Amino acid sequence: MVGKLIGVFRRRLRPDERESAPDPGSVIKTDGSSAVGARAGTLVLPTTALLEQILDEYGLTHAIDDDGDLLVRWEKATMYFFHYGERREVLQARMYLNRRFAVELRSDIVLMLDDWNRTKLFPKAYTVLPDDGMVGVCAEQVYDFEVGATRAQIKYSVGSWVDTLLRFVEWLDEQV
Repeated sequence: MVGKLIGVFRRRLRPDERESAPDPGSVIKTDGSSAVGARAGTLVLPTTALLEQILDEYGLTHAIDDDGDLLVRWEKATMYFFHYGERREVLQARMYLNRRFAVELRSDIVLMLDDWNRTKLFPKAYTVLPDDGMVGVCAEQVYDFEVGATRAQIKYSVGSWVDTLLRFVEWLDEQV
């Protein structure tokens, strides 16, 4: 299933799918509804409403959790989208692996993740210690969209993030 999803994100945009370059005087729209319907070239921020539409276009089932965070679940991991900043202009996609490890294995896992972080540009990967007493693994992508981006740019970024985060999950599965 993961390989099938990865293929979706490897595909380059056809010329008819690309949006034109932004107008120099474009206004950033922060309202999800106006961002979703923005004309080509208009700079927008990655609102939850826009992200939901993009995930729908990629055929990914998503939900909003009790904290209001957008998430996508896979068999081996769950990806959350978080917004930060005064205008919620910083977008983070964080993948939490479902698999947990004994605390005694943490130093070995950290060495593996260090190797990943040295040899790959992204996503950033690290361990976490949730309340369950086991070691968890996360990977994340982050971008500051302060000046805005076209819808096509945000869609491409989200697709690339999903692709690389799923590749990380596969890589970790091969390692342990």
